[in-house]
Amino acid sequence: MHQLFDALPHVENGAGMNKFSSTAILGIGSPHGDDQFGWAVIDRLAKMEIADVRLRKINHPVDLIPELDTNERILLVDAGVGLPRNVPFLKIESTDSVYWKTVREMPSRSTHNLGLSSTLQLAETLGKRTSHVTLWIGHGEFYEPMSDMSSAILSAANDCAVEIAKELCDARNVAC
Repeated sequence: MHQLFDALPHVENGAGMNKFSSTAILGIGSPHGDDQFGWAVIDRLAKMEIADVRLRKINHPVDLIPELDTNERILLVDAGVGLPRNVPFLKIESTDSVYWKTVREMPSRSTHNLGLSSTLQLAETLGKRTSHVTLWIGHGEFYEPMSDMSSAILSAANDCAVEIAKELCDARNVAC
């Protein structure tokens, strides 16, 4: 029922939903099993209280498009299929053409109206810059409607959040 009344839960860590930030982290998700990966990463990052980072949960990849013009850097977190079983999550830099090709060729198991790959292609067609987007894809397997995440992807979400936080802190040369 929570999702019916609060489909886009706000994250409270001092980062407002409309505040401009040089770095935005967007977690894509739905209440369908492992598809909650992006939301779980956002929840974990919110508890870490990382300064000067805007966190936002979104339901659909297309919600990324307006963010492309208002942020210097975007980390986009989503569940995906097609990763090797021994890879709990994968970071894909926008500057790495081999990995972007991999993303475009990943099998689509999207619970969203328009998948991530299609959204990124649409953004490029609209003349939007995507070179500042970094993808963090979690290895999802179970997408049953209104079900809990698997323990493996929940663990991967926690590890992914820690890795993102470490990267952000290292880039700023500050302790987190």
